[in-house]
Amino acid sequence: MQVTRKIADTIVRKTKELTQLNMNVIGKDGIIISSSDPDRIGTLHEGALEVIRRGEELTFSEETAEHWAGTRPGINMPILFHSEIVGVIGISGREAEVVPFGRAVKMMTELLLQQSYLSEQVELKERSRTYLVQELLTPSELLTPSEQTARESLYARGELLDIDLTLPRALLLLQIEAGEDARDYSFRFKTIASLFRQPDETLIAQLGRGRWIVMPDASVFKTDRQAHEELLAAGRRIRELLQEWFGTKASVSIGRSCEEICELPSAYREALQVLDIARRQVEDGSVLHVEDASVELILSEVAEPSARRLITRVLGELVDHPQLLDSLQAFYNSNMNVSLAARMMGVHRNTLLYRLDRVESLIGGDPKEFQQAVRIQLGLLLHRIHDHS
Repeated sequence: MQVTRKIADTIVRKTKELTQLNMNVIGKDGIIISSSDPDRIGTLHEGALEVIRRGEELTFSEETAEHWAGTRPGINMPILFHSEIVGVIGISGREAEVVPFGRAVKMMTELLLQQSYLSEQVELKERSRTYLVQELLTPSELLTPSEQTARESLYARGELLDIDLTLPRALLLLQIEAGEDARDYSFRFKTIASLFRQPDETLIAQLGRGRWIVMPDASVFKTDRQAHEELLAAGRRIRELLQEWFGTKASVSIGRSCEEICELPSAYREALQVLDIARRQVEDGSVLHVEDASVELILSEVAEPSARRLITRVLGELVDHPQLLDSLQAFYNSNMNVSLAARMMGVHRNTLLYRLDRVESLIGGDPKEFQQAVRIQLGLLLHRIHDHS
């Protein structure tokens, strides 16, 4: 562990504010790293070198200080980290003034070093977890079922980072429309992890600006239906939290659960497609499970020219009337229940019926008839996939 310029500047600044005493922080090579006198930074302090050689604090008087280059009257104390001298603190002044403050400053310095070290370890661990997750999501021969040795190596790496990679994992992708404040919010991870049954086994990593992956333990679910319901509930709560924290559009996609790590890359690619669909569904984003997006996933593979032709044939002039499109979608989202759709939109039932009549006049088909409804719904889905950003 080294005394960095940042830590040294903090110590000097705080000491000056509290005591008004002049102070230096010196490295193991005897060079002053930071000082309340900027002109002394980068100069040699022979008294500090003597402190390091002896391994104990030394006080220098007017008479003794002149024998050591770059040294002034005062106290010089070794900075210890894990019982090793990593630097020296020097406080200039009369012995009666500096000694009472000196040991308190030394203690504060060593606490700052310990805090900095722990922060570095946490950051290093988070980066290592992120690299491991990115490796797990990337298609590789190392993740094929036949490569048992390679998988065991990954399991071992996971254990070092407190990750049990032998557990089946569910997979959620989170996306916000990133702004200036959406850089690193790893301190929010505990809140998100607490939404799942096994918070300590919930793996979370940032994949990029404004995007995260959450991989909770899927072994806690007894049935697929239970997993579907609980993950959707967690996804909706996560979306609420993201909107609360960032004040911007947020979307969540839920992919299929994976029994083995070799299944993760394909599940991740599929979840990315679902996330793209979720982001396009409504203006402020949505939560979408892969099992509820099978039709959308198939339609997303339709070639652009073919999709455009179908949209034109089915919806025609309707694409130029956003209010009618929204009313029609609310009607279908309500299982073609006019009263329910009207309540959802906050309009009178007759208003919605009038709009559906207008839809019929524009496309030449009754949206309330089942066969027409299937055709129109496909057109709406294609329109949302290919025309909404």
